[in-house]
Amino acid sequence: MFYNYNEDYQYDSCISKGICSINPRTSSLREVLVMYLKQLAFYTLQLKYLGIKNNLTEDLILNTLSGLMSNLEFGNKQFYQTLINLKSLIIESVDIYNKTCKERNIKPKEIQTNIKLNKKLNITDLIRLGEKEFNKKLKSLSDSKRNLYEIIFLVLKSICINLVELKSFGEESDCAYSEILYLLNTINFPELSERILTKKINKAVEIDHMLRTMLYNKRVEKFGEQTKAKVSYTTYPNKAILVAGTNIVELKKVLDATKDMGIDVYTHGDMITAYTYPKFRQYSHLKGQFGKGIENCLLDFATFPGAILIARHSLENIEYLYRGRLFTTDNFVPRGVIQIKNDDYSSLINSAMSAKGFKTGKTRESVTIGCDKKNLDKILDNLAENISSYKNIIIIGTEEFTQEQRNYYNTLAQHVSDDTFVISLSENHNIRNFVRINTAPDFFMIYRILNKLLPVSKTHGVRLSVFMAKCNKHTISNVLNLKRLGVDNIFLSKCSPVMLNPTLTETLKKVYNINPTTNVCEDLKKIKGL
Repeated sequence: MFYNYNEDYQYDSCISKGICSINPRTSSLREVLVMYLKQLAFYTLQLKYLGIKNNLTEDLILNTLSGLMSNLEFGNKQFYQTLINLKSLIIESVDIYNKTCKERNIKPKEIQTNIKLNKKLNITDLIRLGEKEFNKKLKSLSDSKRNLYEIIFLVLKSICINLVELKSFGEESDCAYSEILYLLNTINFPELSERILTKKINKAVEIDHMLRTMLYNKRVEKFGEQTKAKVSYTTYPNKAILVAGTNIVELKKVLDATKDMGIDVYTHGDMITAYTYPKFRQYSHLKGQFGKGIENCLLDFATFPGAILIARHSLENIEYLYRGRLFTTDNFVPRGVIQIKNDDYSSLINSAMSAKGFKTGKTRESVTIGCDKKNLDKILDNLAENISSYKNIIIIGTEEFTQEQRNYYNTLAQHVSDDTFVISLSENHNIRNFVRINTAPDFFMIYRILNKLLPVSKTHGVRLSVFMAKCNKHTISNVLNLKRLGVDNIFLSKCSPVMLNPTLTETLKKVYNINPTTNVCEDLKKIKGL
Protein backbone atom coordinates (compact mmCIF):
# COMPACT_ATOMS: atom_id res chain seq x y z
CA MET A 1 0.00 0.00 0.00
CA PHE A 2 1.31 3.43 -0.91
CA TYR A 3 1.31 4.85 2.64
CA ASN A 4 3.62 2.14 3.93
CA TYR A 5 6.90 2.72 2.11
CA ASN A 6 8.60 1.67 5.36
CA GLU A 7 7.06 -1.72 6.12
CA ASP A 8 8.16 -1.73 9.77
CA TYR A 9 6.66 1.67 10.53
CA GLN A 10 3.81 1.08 13.00
CA TYR A 11 3.61 4.35 14.93
CA ASP A 12 0.10 5.71 15.40
CA SER A 13 -0.14 9.25 16.80
CA CYS A 14 -3.79 8.83 17.68
CA ILE A 15 -3.17 5.87 19.96
CA SER A 16 0.22 6.74 21.43
CA LYS A 17 -0.35 10.45 22.02
CA GLY A 18 -4.12 10.71 22.34
CA ILE A 19 -4.36 13.08 19.40
CA CYS A 20 -7.88 11.90 18.57
CA SER A 21 -9.32 12.28 22.06
CA ILE A 22 -11.82 14.96 23.14
CA ASN A 23 -11.34 16.64 26.50
CA PRO A 24 -14.37 17.17 28.84
CA ARG A 25 -14.34 20.95 28.29
CA THR A 26 -14.60 20.57 24.51
CA SER A 27 -17.27 17.89 24.85
CA SER A 28 -19.40 20.10 27.12
CA LEU A 29 -19.07 23.16 24.89
CA ARG A 30 -20.04 21.09 21.88
CA GLU A 31 -23.25 20.12 23.68
CA VAL A 32 -24.00 23.84 24.11
CA LEU A 33 -23.32 24.50 20.42
CA VAL A 34 -25.75 21.74 19.47
CA MET A 35 -28.40 23.26 21.76
CA TYR A 36 -28.08 26.62 20.02
CA LEU A 37 -27.85 25.13 16.53
CA LYS A 38 -30.95 22.99 16.88
CA GLN A 39 -32.95 25.93 18.26
CA LEU A 40 -31.85 28.11 15.37
CA ALA A 41 -32.78 25.31 12.95
CA PHE A 42 -36.26 25.05 14.50
CA TYR A 43 -37.07 28.74 13.98
CA THR A 44 -35.37 28.87 10.58
CA LEU A 45 -37.64 26.04 9.43
CA GLN A 46 -40.73 27.70 10.90
CA LEU A 47 -39.89 30.86 8.96
CA LYS A 48 -39.23 28.79 5.85
CA TYR A 49 -42.73 27.26 6.13
CA LEU A 50 -44.08 30.83 6.25
CA GLY A 51 -42.10 31.74 3.12
CA ILE A 52 -39.45 33.79 4.96
CA LYS A 53 -35.73 33.19 4.49
CA ASN A 54 -32.90 34.56 6.62
CA ASN A 55 -29.79 34.57 4.43
CA LEU A 56 -27.41 34.99 7.39
CA THR A 57 -28.23 31.63 8.95
CA GLU A 58 -26.90 29.33 6.20
CA ASP A 59 -23.24 30.34 6.36
CA LEU A 60 -23.21 30.37 10.15
CA ILE A 61 -24.78 26.91 10.46
CA LEU A 62 -22.54 25.41 7.77
CA ASN A 63 -19.34 26.95 9.12
CA THR A 64 -20.14 25.95 12.70
CA LEU A 65 -21.00 22.35 11.88
CA SER A 66 -18.23 21.79 9.35
CA GLY A 67 -15.58 23.81 11.16
CA LEU A 68 -15.95 24.36 14.89
CA MET A 69 -17.87 21.14 15.52
CA SER A 70 -15.30 19.11 13.54
CA ASN A 71 -12.29 20.71 15.21
CA LEU A 72 -11.01 18.94 18.32
CA GLU A 73 -9.40 22.08 19.69
CA PHE A 74 -10.91 25.53 19.77
CA GLY A 75 -10.38 28.53 22.02
CA ASN A 76 -12.84 30.27 24.32
CA LYS A 77 -12.79 33.37 22.12
CA GLN A 78 -13.84 31.46 18.99
CA PHE A 79 -16.52 29.53 20.82
CA TYR A 80 -17.81 32.65 22.58
CA GLN A 81 -18.04 34.70 19.37
CA THR A 82 -19.81 31.87 17.53
CA LEU A 83 -22.31 31.55 20.35
CA ILE A 84 -22.89 35.34 20.33
CA ASN A 85 -23.67 35.12 16.59
CA LEU A 86 -25.97 32.13 17.05
CA LYS A 87 -27.78 33.80 19.95
CA SER A 88 -28.28 37.00 17.95
CA LEU A 89 -29.76 35.09 15.01
CA ILE A 90 -32.04 33.05 17.27
CA ILE A 91 -33.41 36.20 18.94
CA GLU A 92 -33.93 37.83 15.54
CA SER A 93 -35.61 34.70 14.14
CA VAL A 94 -37.93 34.34 17.15
CA ASP A 95 -38.97 38.00 16.89
CA ILE A 96 -39.69 37.75 13.14
CA TYR A 97 -41.53 34.44 13.62
CA ASN A 98 -43.76 35.67 16.46
CA LYS A 99 -44.49 38.94 14.66
CA THR A 100 -45.43 37.10 11.44
CA CYS A 101 -47.63 34.62 13.31
CA LYS A 102 -49.45 37.49 15.00
CA GLU A 103 -49.99 39.28 11.68
CA ARG A 104 -51.36 36.08 10.09
CA ASN A 105 -53.36 35.04 13.13
CA ILE A 106 -51.33 31.80 13.54
CA LYS A 107 -50.54 30.23 16.87
CA PRO A 108 -46.70 30.18 17.13
CA LYS A 109 -44.90 26.93 17.88
CA GLU A 110 -42.28 26.62 20.59
CA ILE A 111 -39.65 24.11 21.67
CA GLN A 112 -38.41 23.27 25.12
CA THR A 113 -34.86 24.39 25.82
CA ASN A 114 -32.56 25.18 28.74
CA ILE A 115 -31.05 28.10 26.82
CA LYS A 116 -31.66 31.48 28.44
CA LEU A 117 -31.43 33.98 25.61
CA ASN A 118 -31.67 36.92 28.01
CA LYS A 119 -28.76 35.72 30.13
CA LYS A 120 -25.21 36.95 29.65
CA LEU A 121 -22.89 34.26 28.32
CA ASN A 122 -20.25 32.92 30.69
CA ILE A 123 -17.84 30.13 29.72
CA THR A 124 -17.95 28.43 33.13
CA ASP A 125 -21.75 28.48 33.19
CA LEU A 126 -21.86 27.21 29.61
CA ILE A 127 -19.60 24.27 30.43
CA ARG A 128 -21.94 23.39 33.30
CA LEU A 129 -24.92 23.72 30.96
CA GLY A 130 -23.26 21.35 28.49
CA GLU A 131 -22.59 18.81 31.25
CA LYS A 132 -26.20 19.10 32.40
CA GLU A 133 -27.49 18.53 28.86
CA PHE A 134 -25.22 15.52 28.40
CA ASN A 135 -26.37 13.96 31.69
CA LYS A 136 -29.98 14.61 30.74
CA LYS A 137 -29.56 12.67 27.50
CA LEU A 138 -27.72 9.95 29.37
CA LYS A 139 -30.67 9.43 31.72
CA SER A 140 -33.60 9.98 29.37
CA LEU A 141 -32.46 8.13 26.23
CA SER A 142 -31.56 4.50 25.68
CA ASP A 143 -28.06 3.72 24.42
CA SER A 144 -29.49 2.74 21.04
CA LYS A 145 -31.55 5.91 20.57
CA ARG A 146 -28.76 8.15 21.90
CA ASN A 147 -26.39 6.62 19.38
CA LEU A 148 -28.89 7.11 16.57
CA TYR A 149 -28.83 10.80 17.41
CA GLU A 150 -25.03 10.64 17.38
CA ILE A 151 -25.19 9.03 13.92
CA ILE A 152 -27.46 11.88 12.78
CA PHE A 153 -24.83 14.32 14.02
CA LEU A 154 -22.01 12.50 12.19
CA VAL A 155 -24.01 12.47 8.95
CA LEU A 156 -24.77 16.16 9.48
CA LYS A 157 -21.07 17.00 9.65
CA SER A 158 -20.38 14.97 6.52
CA ILE A 159 -23.12 16.78 4.60
CA CYS A 160 -21.82 20.17 5.75
CA ILE A 161 -18.22 19.41 4.84
CA ASN A 162 -19.22 18.15 1.38
CA LEU A 163 -21.54 21.10 0.83
CA VAL A 164 -18.86 23.65 1.78
CA GLU A 165 -16.34 21.94 -0.51
CA LEU A 166 -18.90 21.94 -3.30
CA LYS A 167 -19.24 25.69 -2.79
CA SER A 168 -15.50 26.01 -3.49
CA PHE A 169 -16.35 24.84 -7.03
CA GLY A 170 -19.07 27.51 -7.26
CA GLU A 171 -21.92 25.02 -6.83
CA GLU A 172 -24.89 25.16 -4.43
CA SER A 173 -27.48 22.66 -3.22
CA ASP A 174 -30.64 24.00 -1.60
CA CYS A 175 -31.97 20.51 -0.89
CA ALA A 176 -28.79 19.61 1.03
CA TYR A 177 -29.02 22.74 3.17
CA SER A 178 -32.69 22.01 3.85
CA GLU A 179 -31.73 18.50 4.91
CA ILE A 180 -29.25 19.99 7.40
CA LEU A 181 -32.08 22.03 8.96
CA TYR A 182 -34.39 19.00 9.07
CA LEU A 183 -31.73 16.87 10.77
CA LEU A 184 -30.87 19.54 13.33
CA ASN A 185 -34.56 19.94 14.05
CA THR A 186 -34.91 16.17 14.48
CA ILE A 187 -32.63 16.40 17.51
CA ASN A 188 -35.29 18.66 19.10
CA PHE A 189 -37.65 15.70 19.41
CA PRO A 190 -36.17 12.90 21.57
CA GLU A 191 -39.53 11.12 21.67
CA LEU A 192 -39.25 10.06 18.01
CA SER A 193 -39.14 6.28 17.55
CA GLU A 194 -36.01 4.46 16.41
CA ARG A 195 -37.81 3.49 13.20
CA ILE A 196 -38.45 7.16 12.32
CA LEU A 197 -34.91 8.13 13.25
CA THR A 198 -33.52 5.38 11.03
CA LYS A 199 -35.72 6.54 8.17
CA LYS A 200 -34.47 10.11 8.56
CA ILE A 201 -30.86 8.90 8.63
CA ASN A 202 -31.36 6.94 5.41
CA LYS A 203 -32.74 10.05 3.71
CA ALA A 204 -29.80 12.11 4.94
CA VAL A 205 -27.13 9.68 3.71
CA GLU A 206 -28.88 9.65 0.33
CA ILE A 207 -28.53 13.45 0.18
CA ASP A 208 -24.90 13.18 1.27
CA HIS A 209 -24.20 10.65 -1.49
CA MET A 210 -25.74 13.06 -3.99
CA LEU A 211 -23.28 15.72 -2.81
CA ARG A 212 -20.35 13.29 -3.10
CA THR A 213 -21.38 12.48 -6.67
CA MET A 214 -21.62 16.17 -7.52
CA LEU A 215 -18.19 16.73 -5.97
CA TYR A 216 -16.63 13.89 -7.92
CA ASN A 217 -18.09 15.21 -11.19
CA LYS A 218 -16.86 18.74 -10.45
CA ARG A 219 -13.34 17.43 -9.75
CA VAL A 220 -13.29 15.56 -13.05
CA GLU A 221 -14.65 18.61 -14.86
CA LYS A 222 -12.02 20.92 -13.33
CA PHE A 223 -8.97 18.64 -13.07
CA GLY A 224 -9.56 15.91 -15.70
CA GLU A 225 -10.61 12.26 -15.61
CA GLN A 226 -8.75 10.23 -12.98
CA THR A 227 -5.93 8.05 -14.32
CA LYS A 228 -3.06 5.92 -13.06
CA ALA A 229 -0.24 8.03 -11.64
CA LYS A 230 3.23 7.55 -10.19
CA VAL A 231 3.79 9.30 -6.86
CA SER A 232 7.24 9.94 -5.41
CA TYR A 233 8.10 9.74 -1.71
CA THR A 234 11.57 11.19 -2.39
CA THR A 235 12.43 14.55 -0.83
CA TYR A 236 14.70 17.11 -2.50
CA PRO A 237 17.09 19.76 -1.08
CA ASN A 238 14.99 22.92 -1.20
CA LYS A 239 12.49 25.07 0.67
CA ALA A 240 9.18 23.25 1.05
CA ILE A 241 5.46 23.45 1.84
CA LEU A 242 3.34 20.49 2.95
CA VAL A 243 -0.39 20.48 2.10
CA ALA A 244 -2.62 18.12 4.09
CA GLY A 245 -6.34 17.37 4.04
CA THR A 246 -8.81 16.43 1.32
CA ASN A 247 -9.80 19.61 -0.51
CA ILE A 248 -7.68 19.49 -3.67
CA VAL A 249 -8.96 22.92 -4.74
CA GLU A 250 -6.83 24.39 -1.96
CA LEU A 251 -3.79 22.41 -3.15
CA LYS A 252 -4.18 23.98 -6.58
CA LYS A 253 -4.35 27.45 -5.02
CA VAL A 254 -1.09 26.81 -3.16
CA LEU A 255 0.55 25.51 -6.33
CA ASP A 256 -0.57 28.59 -8.27
CA ALA A 257 0.64 30.92 -5.49
CA THR A 258 4.09 29.29 -5.35
CA LYS A 259 4.70 28.89 -9.06
CA ASP A 260 8.20 30.05 -10.11
CA MET A 261 9.07 30.94 -6.50
CA GLY A 262 11.59 28.15 -5.95
CA ILE A 263 9.49 26.33 -3.35
CA ASP A 264 8.68 22.62 -3.57
CA VAL A 265 5.20 21.43 -2.59
CA TYR A 266 4.47 18.03 -1.02
CA THR A 267 1.15 16.40 -0.15
CA HIS A 268 0.14 14.56 3.01
CA GLY A 269 -2.53 11.99 3.82
CA ASP A 270 -5.57 11.80 1.57
CA MET A 271 -4.31 14.75 -0.51
CA ILE A 272 -2.39 12.09 -2.44
CA THR A 273 -5.58 11.67 -4.48
CA ALA A 274 -4.64 14.83 -6.42
CA TYR A 275 -1.95 12.98 -8.40
CA THR A 276 -4.62 10.91 -10.15
CA TYR A 277 -5.97 14.07 -11.82
CA PRO A 278 -4.03 15.20 -14.94
CA LYS A 279 -4.19 18.91 -14.04
CA PHE A 280 -1.89 18.46 -11.04
CA ARG A 281 0.79 16.67 -13.03
CA GLN A 282 1.37 19.94 -14.89
CA TYR A 283 2.98 21.51 -11.81
CA SER A 284 6.70 20.70 -11.82
CA HIS A 285 7.14 21.91 -8.22
CA LEU A 286 4.58 19.39 -6.90
CA LYS A 287 7.19 16.87 -5.81
CA GLY A 288 5.31 14.04 -4.15
CA GLN A 289 3.90 12.61 -0.94
CA PHE A 290 5.42 13.05 2.52
CA GLY A 291 4.65 10.96 5.61
CA LYS A 292 2.13 8.29 6.51
CA GLY A 293 -1.20 10.06 6.84
CA ILE A 294 -3.29 11.82 9.45
CA GLU A 295 -2.95 8.95 11.97
CA ASN A 296 0.76 9.73 12.15
CA CYS A 297 0.62 13.50 11.76
CA LEU A 298 2.45 14.07 15.06
CA LEU A 299 5.71 12.69 13.64
CA ASP A 300 5.06 13.72 10.05
CA PHE A 301 4.44 17.38 10.87
CA ALA A 302 7.18 17.55 13.50
CA THR A 303 9.80 16.26 11.06
CA PHE A 304 8.75 18.30 8.03
CA PRO A 305 11.29 21.17 7.73
CA GLY A 306 8.96 23.71 6.17
CA ALA A 307 5.54 25.36 6.37
CA ILE A 308 2.42 23.20 6.62
CA LEU A 309 -1.06 24.04 5.32
CA ILE A 310 -4.06 22.10 6.65
CA ALA A 311 -6.94 22.41 4.22
CA ARG A 312 -10.38 23.30 5.51
CA HIS A 313 -12.17 20.67 7.63
CA SER A 314 -8.99 18.66 8.16
CA LEU A 315 -7.72 20.08 11.46
CA GLU A 316 -7.22 17.61 14.27
CA ASN A 317 -5.65 18.10 17.69
CA ILE A 318 -2.49 20.19 17.24
CA GLU A 319 0.82 19.55 18.97
CA TYR A 320 3.07 22.38 20.18
CA LEU A 321 6.00 20.78 18.33
CA TYR A 322 4.96 22.44 15.10
CA ARG A 323 2.87 25.42 16.15
CA GLY A 324 4.01 28.64 14.51
CA ARG A 325 4.62 27.06 11.11
CA LEU A 326 1.19 25.50 10.76
CA PHE A 327 -1.44 27.29 8.64
CA THR A 328 -5.07 26.61 7.80
CA THR A 329 -7.94 27.97 5.75
CA ASP A 330 -10.45 26.90 8.42
CA ASN A 331 -12.77 29.52 9.86
CA PHE A 332 -11.97 28.33 13.39
CA VAL A 333 -8.28 28.21 14.22
CA PRO A 334 -6.58 26.73 17.31
CA ARG A 335 -4.11 28.84 19.25
CA GLY A 336 -0.71 28.88 17.57
CA VAL A 337 -2.09 28.11 14.08
CA ILE A 338 -2.08 30.90 11.49
CA GLN A 339 -5.23 31.49 9.47
CA ILE A 340 -5.16 31.99 5.70
CA LYS A 341 -7.84 34.45 4.56
CA ASN A 342 -9.04 35.48 1.11
CA ASP A 343 -6.60 33.11 -0.64
CA ASP A 344 -3.63 35.20 0.53
CA TYR A 345 -0.82 32.66 0.96
CA SER A 346 1.96 35.19 1.53
CA SER A 347 2.39 34.26 5.22
CA LEU A 348 2.61 30.57 4.29
CA ILE A 349 5.20 31.32 1.61
CA ASN A 350 7.23 33.57 3.93
CA SER A 351 7.25 30.84 6.57
CA ALA A 352 8.48 28.30 4.03
CA MET A 353 11.24 30.62 2.85
CA SER A 354 12.44 31.30 6.41
CA ALA A 355 12.38 27.62 7.41
CA LYS A 356 15.45 25.45 6.89
CA GLY A 357 13.83 23.24 4.24
CA PHE A 358 15.31 19.92 3.18
CA LYS A 359 19.12 20.15 3.30
CA THR A 360 19.98 16.98 1.39
CA GLY A 361 16.73 15.18 0.66
CA LYS A 362 16.24 11.42 0.73
CA THR A 363 15.54 8.98 -2.08
CA ARG A 364 12.59 6.67 -1.51
CA GLU A 365 10.67 4.28 -3.72
CA SER A 366 7.81 5.71 -5.75
CA VAL A 367 4.34 4.17 -5.77
CA THR A 368 1.67 3.88 -8.43
CA ILE A 369 -1.89 4.85 -7.55
CA GLY A 370 -5.11 5.26 -9.46
CA CYS A 371 -6.79 3.21 -12.13
CA ASP A 372 -7.53 4.14 -15.74
CA LYS A 373 -11.29 4.26 -16.39
CA LYS A 374 -10.94 2.07 -19.49
CA ASN A 375 -9.00 -0.60 -17.59
CA LEU A 376 -11.43 -0.46 -14.66
CA ASP A 377 -14.44 -0.90 -16.94
CA LYS A 378 -12.74 -3.89 -18.60
CA ILE A 379 -12.15 -5.56 -15.22
CA LEU A 380 -15.68 -4.92 -13.98
CA ASP A 381 -17.37 -5.89 -17.26
CA ASN A 382 -15.52 -9.22 -17.24
CA LEU A 383 -16.52 -9.87 -13.62
CA ALA A 384 -20.14 -8.89 -14.28
CA GLU A 385 -20.32 -11.33 -17.21
CA ASN A 386 -19.02 -14.20 -15.06
CA ILE A 387 -20.69 -13.27 -11.77
CA SER A 388 -22.89 -16.37 -11.78
CA SER A 389 -19.71 -18.40 -11.14
CA TYR A 390 -19.54 -17.03 -7.59
CA LYS A 391 -21.64 -16.90 -4.45
CA ASN A 392 -19.75 -14.05 -2.79
CA ILE A 393 -17.82 -10.95 -3.81
CA ILE A 394 -15.60 -9.26 -1.25
CA ILE A 395 -14.31 -5.70 -1.69
CA ILE A 396 -11.37 -4.72 0.53
CA GLY A 397 -10.81 -0.98 0.63
CA THR A 398 -9.46 1.51 0.68
CA GLU A 399 -6.38 1.60 2.92
CA GLU A 400 -4.47 -0.54 5.41
CA PHE A 401 -2.05 1.00 7.85
CA THR A 402 -1.02 -1.44 10.57
CA GLN A 403 0.68 -4.80 10.43
CA GLU A 404 -2.27 -6.24 12.34
CA GLN A 405 -4.60 -5.19 9.54
CA ARG A 406 -2.26 -6.60 6.89
CA ASN A 407 -2.13 -9.92 8.71
CA TYR A 408 -5.93 -9.98 8.92
CA TYR A 409 -6.50 -9.32 5.21
CA ASN A 410 -3.74 -11.69 4.13
CA THR A 411 -5.33 -14.43 6.24
CA LEU A 412 -8.78 -13.55 4.90
CA ALA A 413 -7.56 -13.77 1.31
CA GLN A 414 -5.96 -17.16 1.94
CA HIS A 415 -9.13 -18.62 3.50
CA VAL A 416 -11.73 -17.57 0.93
CA SER A 417 -13.31 -20.49 -0.91
CA ASP A 418 -13.44 -21.02 -4.68
CA ASP A 419 -16.95 -19.59 -4.84
CA THR A 420 -15.72 -16.18 -3.63
CA PHE A 421 -14.14 -13.39 -5.68
CA VAL A 422 -11.97 -10.76 -3.96
CA ILE A 423 -11.44 -7.18 -5.16
CA SER A 424 -8.71 -5.34 -3.25
CA LEU A 425 -8.25 -1.58 -3.45
CA SER A 426 -4.94 -1.74 -1.61
CA GLU A 427 -2.93 -4.90 -0.93
CA ASN A 428 -2.00 -7.50 -3.54
CA HIS A 429 -2.68 -11.17 -2.78
CA ASN A 430 -1.40 -14.18 -4.68
CA ILE A 431 -4.64 -16.18 -4.75
CA ARG A 432 -7.24 -17.38 -7.24
CA ASN A 433 -10.34 -15.33 -8.01
CA PHE A 434 -8.60 -12.09 -7.12
CA VAL A 435 -8.05 -8.70 -8.73
CA ARG A 436 -6.30 -5.64 -7.38
CA ILE A 437 -7.64 -2.27 -8.46
CA ASN A 438 -4.87 0.14 -7.56
CA THR A 439 -6.55 3.28 -6.26
CA ALA A 440 -5.96 6.42 -4.24
CA PRO A 441 -7.74 6.91 -0.88
CA ASP A 442 -10.92 7.76 -2.72
CA PHE A 443 -14.15 6.20 -1.45
CA PHE A 444 -15.88 6.98 -4.71
CA MET A 445 -14.00 4.07 -6.33
CA ILE A 446 -16.17 1.69 -4.28
CA TYR A 447 -19.28 3.34 -5.70
CA ARG A 448 -17.95 2.98 -9.24
CA ILE A 449 -17.44 -0.74 -8.59
CA LEU A 450 -20.85 -1.20 -6.99
CA ASN A 451 -22.65 0.69 -9.77
CA LYS A 452 -21.47 -2.05 -12.10
CA LEU A 453 -21.77 -5.10 -9.84
CA LEU A 454 -24.76 -4.48 -7.54
CA PRO A 455 -27.51 -4.92 -10.17
CA VAL A 456 -26.10 -8.17 -11.58
CA SER A 457 -25.24 -9.54 -8.14
CA LYS A 458 -28.84 -9.12 -7.01
CA THR A 459 -30.09 -10.79 -10.18
CA HIS A 460 -27.88 -13.85 -9.62
CA GLY A 461 -28.15 -13.99 -5.83
CA VAL A 462 -24.48 -13.16 -5.23
CA ARG A 463 -23.70 -11.68 -1.79
CA LEU A 464 -21.61 -8.48 -1.72
CA SER A 465 -19.38 -7.64 1.25
CA VAL A 466 -17.23 -4.54 1.85
CA PHE A 467 -14.36 -4.21 4.33
CA MET A 468 -13.34 -0.70 5.43
CA ALA A 469 -9.86 -0.34 6.90
CA LYS A 470 -10.05 3.30 7.95
CA CYS A 471 -12.49 5.80 9.45
CA ASN A 472 -12.72 9.51 8.72
CA LYS A 473 -15.40 12.19 9.00
CA HIS A 474 -17.35 10.70 6.08
CA THR A 475 -17.06 6.97 6.85
CA ILE A 476 -20.26 6.53 8.86
CA SER A 477 -22.33 8.29 6.20
CA ASN A 478 -20.64 6.23 3.48
CA VAL A 479 -21.13 2.83 5.09
CA LEU A 480 -24.78 3.61 5.89
CA ASN A 481 -25.25 4.54 2.25
CA LEU A 482 -23.65 1.26 1.17
CA LYS A 483 -26.19 -0.51 3.34
CA ARG A 484 -28.99 1.57 1.83
CA LEU A 485 -27.83 0.62 -1.67
CA GLY A 486 -28.00 -3.09 -0.82
CA VAL A 487 -24.51 -4.25 0.21
CA ASP A 488 -25.06 -7.42 2.27
CA ASN A 489 -22.15 -7.19 4.71
CA ILE A 490 -20.04 -4.25 5.86
CA PHE A 491 -17.06 -4.59 8.19
CA LEU A 492 -15.15 -1.75 9.89
CA SER A 493 -11.63 -2.63 10.93
CA LYS A 494 -10.07 0.66 12.02
CA CYS A 495 -11.89 3.49 13.74
CA SER A 496 -10.50 5.80 16.40
CA PRO A 497 -12.61 6.23 19.55
CA VAL A 498 -13.48 9.80 18.61
CA MET A 499 -15.10 8.52 15.40
CA LEU A 500 -16.70 5.34 16.67
CA ASN A 501 -17.10 4.59 20.38
CA PRO A 502 -18.02 1.06 21.57
CA THR A 503 -21.73 1.79 22.14
CA LEU A 504 -22.01 3.40 18.71
CA THR A 505 -20.35 0.31 17.25
CA GLU A 506 -23.01 -1.82 18.92
CA THR A 507 -25.81 0.35 17.52
CA LEU A 508 -24.40 0.08 13.99
CA LYS A 509 -24.28 -3.68 14.44
CA LYS A 510 -27.79 -3.97 15.90
CA VAL A 511 -29.66 -1.52 13.67
CA TYR A 512 -27.71 -1.70 10.40
CA ASN A 513 -25.83 -5.02 10.62
CA ILE A 514 -22.51 -3.19 10.21
CA ASN A 515 -19.90 -5.20 12.10
CA PRO A 516 -16.41 -4.63 13.43
CA THR A 517 -13.90 -7.18 12.17
CA THR A 518 -13.32 -9.97 14.71
CA ASN A 519 -11.44 -13.01 13.40
CA VAL A 520 -11.29 -14.30 9.87
CA CYS A 521 -13.25 -17.53 10.42
CA GLU A 522 -16.15 -15.81 12.17
CA ASP A 523 -16.29 -12.97 9.64
CA LEU A 524 -16.29 -15.40 6.71
CA LYS A 525 -19.25 -17.19 8.31
CA LYS A 526 -21.14 -13.87 8.37
CA ILE A 527 -20.24 -13.28 4.73
CA LYS A 528 -21.65 -16.68 3.77
CA GLY A 529 -24.77 -16.10 5.85
CA LEU A 530 -24.01 -18.97 8.24
